[in-house]
Amino acid sequence: MTRIILTRHGQTLWNIEGRVQGSLDSPLTEKGILQARSLALRLKDEGINHIYASDSLRAINTAEEIRKGIGLEKILSDPALREFSFGDWEGCIWQELRDRNPDIFKIWDSEPHLVTTPGGENMELVTDRAWNFLQQIIQIHQGQTVCLVTHGLTLKLIVTKAMGFAVHEWAKTPWQHNTALNILEVEGDQWSPLIIGDCQHLDGLE
Repeated sequence: MTRIILTRHGQTLWNIEGRVQGSLDSPLTEKGILQARSLALRLKDEGINHIYASDSLRAINTAEEIRKGIGLEKILSDPALREFSFGDWEGCIWQELRDRNPDIFKIWDSEPHLVTTPGGENMELVTDRAWNFLQQIIQIHQGQTVCLVTHGLTLKLIVTKAMGFAVHEWAKTPWQHNTALNILEVEGDQWSPLIIGDCQHLDGLE
């Protein structure tokens, strides 16, 4: 049996500003760093053997805080864990995009799996690249505990598939807040969720 721990990066500057990040980046805030350290404390006794992160700095820096907190020597990064690419939307304020593109966002709000963002990706593409990478990780690290640090939408899509739902059923799984914790056990094709989208470690953080 392999244990997979999935989480999202800590809070960033663009999270606060309501700006689209996607494949672009912005730095962790002081709160984001504290969130990562709090998660590391919670994970200290989980027996993590390896940590993988998206190659975006916000994910790498979150993974580094976890690595230091649990005493591992290194992290590995891979672009397969990147956030959903929003293409031309990246760097823009979400609300301004909504105001300028009401027709697209009408679909996005009800059936987002049908939307391919201008110059970017869609949910099916993101699910496939992240899930295929996760399958490789499970094969390489059978019987071990692996922590993966990724991004809000990518993480939600991974969890949705792990729970046995189709992409269009993504609303059935909880939104993944900054450093939300998911722990699942994998045996063959069977995924058993132990913790999904949990943020208890953030209690008391302002």
